[in-house]
This record gives sequence, C-alpha cells and structure tokens, in this order.
Amino acid sequence: MTAASEDRSTMDLLRGSRITAYSIGFISLVAGLVLLFRPDRELQIIAIIIGFLFVVSGFGQAAEAVTTHRKGTYWGLLLIRGLVNFGFGLALIFWTGATVTVIVWLVGLDFVITGILAIVVSFMIGKDEGRGSLLIEGLITIAVGIIIMVWPTATTNVLGIVIGIGLTLLGLLFLFSGYQLSKVKATLASGR
Repeated sequence: MTAASEDRSTMDLLRGSRITAYSIGFISLVAGLVLLFRPDRELQIIAIIIGFLFVVSGFGQAAEAVTTHRKGTYWGLLLIRGLVNFGFGLALIFWTGATVTVIVWLVGLDFVITGILAIVVSFMIGKDEGRGSLLIEGLITIAVGIIIMVWPTATTNVLGIVIGIGLTLLGLLFLFSGYQLSKVKATLASGR
C-alpha cells in the first residue's frame, strides 16, 4: 500500500467518523433538549423520539463500522453496537403498548450495552485515535443507562428529564468528538 493511498484511507476514516459524530451529537442534543424542556410529553412520544434517535444512530454506527473501520480489529464490535441501537430503536418506535418499565429497561440496557462496547473499543485503539474521548463516552453512557434503570416506576416527567439530561450530555460529547476529529483531519491535511 502506498503512502498516498494510506493518507486517503486515513482521511476517509476521519471524514466518516466526524460526520457520524456530528450527526449523532446533533440528534442527541436536540432530542435531549426537547425532553428537558417538554418532559410532560406522553410516554409514546418520548419512546418514539428515543426510538428514532437509536435507529438513526444505530444505522450510522453500523454503516461507519462497515465502510470506514472494516480493516480495524474492532469493527465487529462497532457493528454490534450499531445493530443493538438500531434494534432497540425499532422496538421503541413500533411497540406502542410498552409500559414505562419496559421503555426504561430498553433504553437503559441500550445505553449500558453501548457504553460497554465503547469502552472495549477504546482499549483497542491508540491514544492518538481518540481513546480518551471514547472511554469517557462509554463511562457516561453506562452511568446514564444505570440511572435510567434504577427508576423503573418513574413518571414520564422524571423519565423525560433523566433521559433528556443523558441525551444532552451525550450529544455534547459527540459534538466535541466530531470537533476533535475535524482538528485531526485538518492537521493531517496540512501535512504537519
């Protein structure tokens, strides 16, 4: 493999990761803010908002794993993370008869599984490749999942606020990760 093709591959990887981070970050932030400022929404609306978030992020994560991380040793874990999010998202969207407890457990388990996979992947990549931010993302995601599952009988207001805070923090973290990836890409592009 030539140096030029390695550079192009690295730039493609950074572009794909940055776009995914910005997309998931923006969607998470918007969903989190909606839930924070309108926690009185009905349970089905909260489930559908979160379900769409999980479907979009899961699809993006799975697509990124297959297209940009295929040569990495951890691409299968990233694919699993995307498929778990996608599947849980579909369950939240189409299972309209779900109770508060079921929604809490689906959301909480998704966050915990996603966080665990993020932590595992963070130890498979180098420090220069974003290990720290991925590790922090994983820990925050697990913490949010546990917090969500601790209150299975919570009212929709509490559920909306807790999930809103978690999604807002996660969105900000993803946006920051996208910004960091943009800086790395710019540094590589300038040849420094």
